[in-house]
Parts: sequence; C-alpha cells; structure tokens
Amino acid sequence: MRSLSRAGWLAVALSGALLSEGVSQSNVVAGGPGAVFTDANSIRSLSATEAARNLPVKIRGVVTFSDEALFSRFVQDETAGIYFGELTNLPPLVAGQLIEIEGVTGAGEYVSVVLPKSVTVIGQGKHPEKAAVSLEQLVSGQEDSQWVEFSGRVRAVRFEKESGYHQLDFVKGGERFTAFSKQLPAGEAQDLVDSTVRVRGVCSTMFNHQRQILGIRVLVPNADCLTIEKPSRPNPFDLAANQISTLLQFKHGGSFDSRVKVAGTVIHSKPGIAVFVQDDKSGLFCQTLQRELLQPGDKVEVLGFPAKGEYTPMLEDAVFRKVGTGAEPEAELVDINKILTGVHDSRLVKLPAKVLDRVQRGVNQFLLLQSGDFTFQAYLPQKLNSEEMAAVKSGAEVMVTGVCQIERGNNWQAGAKWRAASFHLLLRSANDVAVLSSPATVSAPDGLGMAVAFGLAALAALVWVIVLKRKIRQMAKP
Repeated sequence: MRSLSRAGWLAVALSGALLSEGVSQSNVVAGGPGAVFTDANSIRSLSATEAARNLPVKIRGVVTFSDEALFSRFVQDETAGIYFGELTNLPPLVAGQLIEIEGVTGAGEYVSVVLPKSVTVIGQGKHPEKAAVSLEQLVSGQEDSQWVEFSGRVRAVRFEKESGYHQLDFVKGGERFTAFSKQLPAGEAQDLVDSTVRVRGVCSTMFNHQRQILGIRVLVPNADCLTIEKPSRPNPFDLAANQISTLLQFKHGGSFDSRVKVAGTVIHSKPGIAVFVQDDKSGLFCQTLQRELLQPGDKVEVLGFPAKGEYTPMLEDAVFRKVGTGAEPEAELVDINKILTGVHDSRLVKLPAKVLDRVQRGVNQFLLLQSGDFTFQAYLPQKLNSEEMAAVKSGAEVMVTGVCQIERGNNWQAGAKWRAASFHLLLRSANDVAVLSSPATVSAPDGLGMAVAFGLAALAALVWVIVLKRKIRQMAKP
C-alpha cells in the first residue's frame, strides 16, 4: 500500500469527516502497474509530468460545483477538492451529490486534474465544513478547486446574460476577485453593494498558458452559500458629501473600505469608463461602469470606494447622479513648477507650450510638447478627421488645455521641495489645443536655392559616373 503524503494526512487531520457516511478514507492503492489513486490530495501533489502519464484514478466525493456554462466541475473528498474533466455521457450533476469517478490523472492547465471515464451518482452528500481562509491563502493559488469560505465587502454587482450568473466583486488587501452566483440574497442587486457578505464556494483559478496564476474567482453553488452579515445603507445618496481633498486622510480609528460620497462639477467624462470631477479645491478621477453621458459643467454626486491613485486618491466602482447643470469650468492657467507640486492632479489646467511632434497611434492622438525646458505629453483618446488638428504642426506655439494627471516617479520625499517626476494632459477634444502662432515656413528663394543645389549635386554625380566608366573601359583594353 502506498500511504498518503504528509500534506495528505495533514489535510485529513484538519478537515475531519467532511462528507456523509459511506465515504471511505482515501488512499492510494499501489504495488505495480495497476496502482490506483483514490484521494484528491495525492493527485494534486503530482507534477504536471507525472499527472500526464494518465495514472488510474478511482475517487469518491461530493460535487461542490458543476456548470457546463462555466466549464466547471469540482468534487471534494476528505483530503481535498479537485477539478474533473468533460465526459460525453456525464450524468446531470448538482452540488451536494455524492459521486464516484473512475478515470486517469491529467496534467491540467494549472494543477493536476482527473480525466473521467465514468461518473456514477451514489446518493446525496453534504458540502464540506471548512474554516474561513485568509487573503493570502485565497489569492495564492494554493486553494484552487477547494471549498472555501470568506467574508468581504461587496464592491460591485453585475449580471452576465451569456452565463446567467450574477458577479459580485470583492477587494481584499488590494486584490480584486469575483464570486459567481445564479441567485442573490437580496431583492435588488445594487442593494448588495457596500454590504458585508459571507461567501461559501469553490475557489477557481484563472491562469495563463504557462500555468501561472492570473487571478481567482469563487463559484457559489446556491443562494444559501451567500449570507449578508452587514447590510448596506438603504439610501446611500443620503450620505453627507466629503470634500475631495479629505479622501484617504488620516482619521483616528477610521477605515477606507466603506463607500463615500463626494459632490463636484464634471470636467470630463467617458461613459462606461470614467468621470472626472472637481470642487473648489481638488480634482478626482472616478472609475465607473455607468453609461450616462455627462457634459462639462454638470453638477453630480458620486458614490464610490476610495483608493490610492498615482498621486491623489481616486474612486473605484463609482456610481453617480446628476443634480444640476452649469457653465463649463474655466481651466486654471499654470506653469510647470506649479503643476509639478501635484496640487492640480485630476483638475482642468492650461499652459502655453511648443509642439515638438504629433503622432497618431491607433485612434489616439499624442502631442509631444515643451514648456520652457520641460517636455511633456498630451493625448486625445479619440479619432479625428484630417482637418481637426491640421494647424497643430511641429514648431507651433499653442495654448493647451486638459485634465492634469501627475506622474509621481520614484523619488518621493517629505517637505515642500518635492516635485513630481512628470505629468501628462488628457485632452477632451481638438478644441483643447489652440494655435497661438504657426511655425515659420521656408521662403520661395530659399526653396529655389535648395533645388538648384540638389540639381548641381546630381549633375556632378552623373559626370563622375561617366568619367569612371571611361576609365574602366580604358583599363580593360590590351
């Protein structure tokens, strides 16, 4: 008999009797060419090369998740959970069934798997009882295919028509992951945003073609595996608005994981992507999936989760509502030194500059600009016709207006002397580049003189070639 590995015995000791009666203690029946793997943990411990040998498998466990729409089939025994592959005559499977799988090992695309030859439904089991996992465990990839439990604050909820699943986004320690569930424990999906939910399900790893982890998702078999521990605020827009400048400032005993509200004036928006707002002191980048079109000057209230931006805070998973309209904000005239202090990050600014170059990459227009001795970029993320920026040529003097985006660099230090490494401007339209003076053009006499010079040079070259050919012919004569 081949005994379990140390990891296998440890998993047994920690998990205990996870399944219903009738599930025997797993092991590996060894002793020759007919050796059979009978527990999930031993299969998971195989290297990709070993598992690719298609070693015999016969395991019994509980289905923890099964849905062909997500290409997901998982079973868990006393030792571990494991993914099993597709089968032509696979019986209808639902979470909680006790099944027996006969097949062989496979390398899988991230961890070793079971390739079934037959799957038999034995009866009804029950989901494993597993303690909550830590963030480090959850995002490390070690929990792949395992039944996990965690508690977190919901950042966003959306519905995917193709799969029929609600997707609940969570952020823990800066890592973002998604729970998939057919049903929700609330009447309206948006009622779950900013609530604390306990989730039970299967950890499913996303990976690349080099067997390296990209991220995780948690597959929830039914609504009973989602429990609201702390409901969200009933009317979140009733929150008092924060000054943008106070976001992520130190507050004794405070935390940054709750949704906040700000109010401001729109300076730029990209429906379904972002909206930039500013108040009388600061600007703010708000990442949002909301597709309502806003115009510069619109007054809005924004709800979102504060997060660290490149230099100043941003709001993630934001939603907004328009509360009024107004005149388009005036851009503040600034110089390079003032911009590099960072106080204008995400605000509308303007400054004079000289055009060094203009490049189109895909639909994006890029301008390389110079103000004094400092070089910076401005870009316009939209396609233009040939006339819209025809006057913006190398050497032109312009007044450029845009949303300032600070590039902090690596040499931060405390104190008033610190300056950002650089910045760039996000242009809103071709009208944000006003030509003050065009570059000097070549005069007609100068152009004629150059043409004459090129002509003389070409004639001299022709004469030289004729003379050279004559010399070669002469040398060839006896």
